[in-house]
Amino acid sequence: MDGTQEMDVMPQRPRVRSIRFKFFAGLAVAVMALLGLEGVLRLLLPEPANSRFHQINQIVVFLGTQESDLMLDYDPERFWKLKSGIVIDDPNNLFWQGTVSNSLGFRCAEFSLERSPESLRVVCFGDSSTFGIGSKVEDTWPSQLQSLIENYGYSGAKKVEVINAGVPGYSSHQGLQHMRQELDRLQPDVVMASYANNDFWHWDQTTDADHASGFSGNKRLRRTFLKSRVVQVLADMTDRFRSGPQTVSNSTPSPNQHWAQAATLNYVSPIDEWTRRVPLDAFRDNVNQMANLCETRRLPLILVKWPDQPQSLGRWSPRIEYQDVLDEVAVARGLHVADVVSVFQDNRSWAAHTYIPNDIVHVNRDGNRLAASAAFQALCEVIERNESSAELTN
Repeated sequence: MDGTQEMDVMPQRPRVRSIRFKFFAGLAVAVMALLGLEGVLRLLLPEPANSRFHQINQIVVFLGTQESDLMLDYDPERFWKLKSGIVIDDPNNLFWQGTVSNSLGFRCAEFSLERSPESLRVVCFGDSSTFGIGSKVEDTWPSQLQSLIENYGYSGAKKVEVINAGVPGYSSHQGLQHMRQELDRLQPDVVMASYANNDFWHWDQTTDADHASGFSGNKRLRRTFLKSRVVQVLADMTDRFRSGPQTVSNSTPSPNQHWAQAATLNYVSPIDEWTRRVPLDAFRDNVNQMANLCETRRLPLILVKWPDQPQSLGRWSPRIEYQDVLDEVAVARGLHVADVVSVFQDNRSWAAHTYIPNDIVHVNRDGNRLAASAAFQALCEVIERNESSAELTN
């Protein structure tokens, strides 16, 4: 009996080994097939951009018109940037109007990087409130700031240049990278920075810093994963399946409008499962690093506090705790603040009506004029302090 049982069991062992061999052989074939497909797709497709770039394009298309998604380019350090020489001629487009960028990729008049030593150059870094969504280029607050300086005069400068370096959707994380790229190239006399509008915004479960650096557990694995062309194709197919038939330009993948709608509504009603693009401590660190960049170059830095419509009426806003950080850093480092919040609240009877329709952040020409007045006051204080310091030195 025992011998018979052993004879019954023994023949099963080769079969088990055969099954295992077939499994691993099949797995090896599948891996080789995927690697071959990846190689072919790498020859046919460009390297995929950072997912933040895809996300902003989805939001832009969701908010604007199909033409709008032609104005952004991928940037490996700040996710996206303005394309150069973009003009949107669409009278029905509420958000993007007229000249989007000059030949250098800034929303202002053409200027030369080689500046005159007798000129006054102010560079305004910021997000869409600085860029001026919903306004023509001449109505933005940096443009109106230039008019104020020219009209009221500045004895030390024969030429005034206010450069609008605002980019829609930027957080302080992107603003810091933007400064690192452009400060030396632009050679400003004074720097202004307006961030906080997008830092608290929830887009997904990952912060801007994590998107830039990769998975916290294995950054190399994430970079490899995100650069996979197979993953790129599968992601595009998933977006098309979720969003249904759409007509979009060839410059971006088919947008997932369900996500874009959720992210846009998330601006006023955050999803708890998602996280802030820039948490408060990271925001504080970013602003301090901006101050460090300017300090090492002996450039005055003015921080701009921008109100949303509820805050202009004296109500609560998620921006307030971020604006408190701006005040905290300004006091600790002796920086000036352009307090647009107070100017709007002092004129609340009509300032709240300067926001463009169906929007609580972006304002029309009159609202930008109020912001320019706050920026002009802070700029005058900086210039007066610098002139006083020069006189004491002499």
